[in-house]
Amino acid sequence: MNAETAVDEQRKAIANRLGEPDRLQFPDGWTMSSSWRRAQAAPSTVGAVNPAEFDVLLGRENDETALSRHRVLFAVYEGDLVAECDCDGYRFRDWCAHVALLWWHWSRDDLGVTDLDTGRTHLSPPWWLTVDDVDHDRVDADASQPVAADGGVER
Repeated sequence: MNAETAVDEQRKAIANRLGEPDRLQFPDGWTMSSSWRRAQAAPSTVGAVNPAEFDVLLGRENDETALSRHRVLFAVYEGDLVAECDCDGYRFRDWCAHVALLWWHWSRDDLGVTDLDTGRTHLSPPWWLTVDDVDHDRVDADASQPVAADGGVER
């Protein structure tokens, strides 16, 4: 008899929910949002609860003593990055500092995110993952210039 793994349990729990988890989408102007600024500047601690969820302790930029804890779903599921937070900010705007903090850490190779379909842990966003609006605020590349594999030296 095969023992069910924690990844299997989380995948099954998500599949049995009423409604799909939210596919992460960045709001317009997300890089200028107070949530994004707070995710980068406020004191924080992140701990994995299970393969799909993290406990996020996040303070305020000007108050290092008041940390609040929120449970955040942050995993790859059916090829998409899904994210949900139990905070009011996420409930009303589908975006919050807790989700922003996890993206901040993951995009800087400082967080392991589980692919619930394969069981693989990605230490940074995989090349094939697309998240709406993540590149929205970046300057478009000049298509007339050939791409050079110079490691970023000649930009």
